[in-house]
Amino acid sequence: MPTDDQIEEFLTRIQSTVDQALTELIEVKIIRENDPTEFAFLQNELYELETELDSLIQDIGTSSEHSKLTEAKRRLNEIQEVMIKGI
Repeated sequence: MPTDDQIEEFLTRIQSTVDQALTELIEVKIIRENDPTEFAFLQNELYELETELDSLIQDIGTSSEHSKLTEAKRRLNEIQEVMIKGI
């Protein structure tokens, strides 16, 4: 079972990737005019994080961190949808 520190580190990684993805989406749409080089990389990173997150949620069971992980999954899914629709 992961420690609280490991979970917090993972949640920070998710937030950082989500922030990068949103920035990249804006840049692709406005600045680079649909040059999706970094965009595709970040979509893959989000997918990998989602896979890790699903595994963590199953391992955690019903601990106090479960709601944090579930919320992170919701945010991750939202940004994935935005990125798919946005380009």
